[in-house]
Amino acid sequence: MSGAIDGIEGVRAVVWDFDGVLNRAGRPDKAGIFPWQAKVAGDLGIDAAAMAQAVFRRDKAALITGKDDVLDRIADWARGAGVDLDPEDVLEIWFEADHDPDPELDRVLGLLAEAGVVQVILTNNEARRARWIAQDAGWAERVDAIFASGEIGAMKPAAEAYAAVEAALDMAPHEILIIDDTPGHVEAAEKRGWLGWDYQAGGAMALVQALMPLLLKAGE
Repeated sequence: MSGAIDGIEGVRAVVWDFDGVLNRAGRPDKAGIFPWQAKVAGDLGIDAAAMAQAVFRRDKAALITGKDDVLDRIADWARGAGVDLDPEDVLEIWFEADHDPDPELDRVLGLLAEAGVVQVILTNNEARRARWIAQDAGWAERVDAIFASGEIGAMKPAAEAYAAVEAALDMAPHEILIIDDTPGHVEAAEKRGWLGWDYQAGGAMALVQALMPLLLKAGE
């Protein structure tokens, strides 16, 4: 996406998506295989694609909103497939392999922080990975707050997910900008009065240009 963001000068908070935006590893390859699946398959010698399908394709919303535990689903698949493994090992490899922060966007985070803009993450992630992102990967120290579907019980584009952020920020909708690589998530936020930016891979420069009026205003 390129161009200007109407009303950007009045933004007080930026709501970042994680996978596909701040985290580059959240994107699958042309065959639809995620990096973590390839790593799990190589390290544990299992059919990680089949495991992922069993874990995520069945009522994914229940998993992503915290109703089901991902460890239980992995254990159920292993028993059914006759595979001897520790689900914790899968999570350890998965989380590490699926973490590749975009250095260009990391610099954007710094610019916004220097400008005094509040920054939070709103991500559709189950609770265990959300905690790993916040604590083990250190993102809780890089942003002001992390809202994960597995912890708040709602996932984008549901209204409840955005409402949770609004309640915590206590700001007017037009003071909030969402940066997300899923157009439907951006559209849902815009319908609530938020500003939105449809992020595309490698689009850090275009984003900085769109944010420039906000950054310049903060430097006055």
